[in-house]
Formats: sequence, structure tokens, C-alpha cells
Amino acid sequence: MTLDAVRNEIREIDERIIDLVAERQKRAAEVARIKQEGGLPIHDPAQRKIVLDRVFTYAVESRIDPVAVRRVFEILVDMSEERQRECSGDGNLP
Repeated sequence: MTLDAVRNEIREIDERIIDLVAERQKRAAEVARIKQEGGLPIHDPAQRKIVLDRVFTYAVESRIDPVAVRRVFEILVDMSEERQRECSGDGNLP
């Protein structure tokens, strides 16, 4: 396989990752609605810990750097909370 071919495969994977992040953001909007209906706060430290611990463990099991994966998911959780704030009228997203 050529370098260009491998890079093209990586590009396709990157696009799938972006599609999954977009799907995750859609779910965050659903979470915002449910939290709003239930009078629950957007920031949920216990749930954040559950998510970060889960992905850390899965990364270890998958034999990839769990610290780096945790950092990626910290960003994803932050994005989710921002989306929830936006859906509640308090965010700064477009």
C-alpha cells in the first residue's frame, strides 16, 4: 500500500470520527431537553467521572494511550455541556 493510500484511509477515518462527534452533539441536545424538563443542572460531575473512567478503562483494554483518550473525552464532554447550555439558551455556540 502506498503512503497516499494510507493517508486517504486515515482521512476517511477522520471524517467518520467527525460524523460520530456530530451524532454525539445531537444526543447532547436531547440530554439538554431532558435535563431542562427535570430541572437538572447541565454540569454533572458524577456523570463526567463515569464517562471519563469508562473511556479510560476501554482505552486500556484497547491498548491505546488511556491518558490521551481521557483528554479527548474531556474535550467531548466539555463540547456536550456547551451544546446543552446552547440548547438551554445560555451557551455561546452559533
